[in-house]
Amino acid sequence: MPKRISDNVPIPLPALDLMQRWGMAIRAQRQVRKIPMRDFAHRINASLNTLQRIERGEHSVQAGTYLTAMMTLGIMDQLCISPQPSLMQSSVERVRAPMTKDDDDYF
Repeated sequence: MPKRISDNVPIPLPALDLMQRWGMAIRAQRQVRKIPMRDFAHRINASLNTLQRIERGEHSVQAGTYLTAMMTLGIMDQLCISPQPSLMQSSVERVRAPMTKDDDDYF
C-alpha cells in the first residue's frame, strides 16, 4: 500500500514538473530498451504499482526509488546534475564550543 502524503503540504510546481519529466524519461528509456514493466520493477526492487506511479511522475514515490530507476537505466547523470563541490562546503566550522572539564555537565 502506498504511503499517504498529507494533502495540506503543497509541493512546489517546479518539483512536480521535474518528477513528471523524470517519469516520462524513465518510461521512454525502459521502452527503448524493451524491458517489460514486471522485469524492470523487479530490477529496481519495487512493486509493479510503484513503477506505474513512477512512470506517471507521481510525487508520492520516494526520491530514492526514482533515482534507483534512473541509475538502473544509466540515465541518472543526464537527468540529475551533481552539485558543485563549493555547494557542499560550509564556512561554519563549529556551532558549539567544545566542552571542557570546568563545564557543569562534565562527568
